[in-house]
Amino acid sequence: MIISFKLMSSISFQEAHELFNRGFEGYLLPMNLPFDTFVSKFGNEGLSPSISIVAYDDVEPVGFVLQGIREVNGQKISWNGGTGIIPEYRGKKLGFFLMQEAEKVLMDKKVSIATLEALSENRPAISLYEKCGYNVIDDLLFLSSNGILEGQLPNINDYEIFRLPAVQAIESDLFPAIVPWQTDASNTPKIGGEAVVITKNGEMQAACLIRKKQVFGNETESITLFQVTENGDENALNTLLAYALEYDKPINRSTYNFLKGNGRTVSLLMEKGFEETPVSQVFMTKTF
Repeated sequence: MIISFKLMSSISFQEAHELFNRGFEGYLLPMNLPFDTFVSKFGNEGLSPSISIVAYDDVEPVGFVLQGIREVNGQKISWNGGTGIIPEYRGKKLGFFLMQEAEKVLMDKKVSIATLEALSENRPAISLYEKCGYNVIDDLLFLSSNGILEGQLPNINDYEIFRLPAVQAIESDLFPAIVPWQTDASNTPKIGGEAVVITKNGEMQAACLIRKKQVFGNETESITLFQVTENGDENALNTLLAYALEYDKPINRSTYNFLKGNGRTVSLLMEKGFEETPVSQVFMTKTF
């Protein structure tokens, strides 16, 4: 086996699509994306073929690492949007060499912090990333609830609640920059994101980043919670969650790659009836 590496931009999207689907065959969560979905993944998730890596055995593509880079306040942050190896080449330490080649690209682009997520059950992948210098920062939760959680929303009292397009939160102080990639404000505008903020006497008490699924003129269908920041006022946080997640509506609610370290929020959600789903991930970073 003689392995060489090239940038994904050197092959067609059709070839990259075939490699992607083969690379995830038989995984814990196998993915078989239609071609259009695969192509849109790059734009929707900020990935780039010009910094993604493909491994070859002679002329056959056998593995890949998808990568994206964003800049926040002058700091470049990268994301591993998927590492895959076709079934016949697994167990040959190809993943380690793929990650090394991917890292060369990141260092050439002067990335400061590399990030990725891995399924909690996928211990071999987590072990590989740790060998490559990544550290587990937090667990990521996928919580869910259905139906009415409160018959009546709490009184606002001295609070004020504001809603703004998530695009206005990009590079603001509302949310941290080092978070799971798809939960960042720069991703959510592409899927109809909102930032919801609660203030008291003009000072922010808490804020959350959500995605609401709703057809104009109809009731809300579902809401996904990505991030929460708060200053320790539990009543303000609970009030914010009740309004942002519409506790009084019979809808589906979920969290996506939600940091377990947001312990107060997790506790409040569980008290209201949110439950853990079988899916969980870990958030990992590496500093260059």
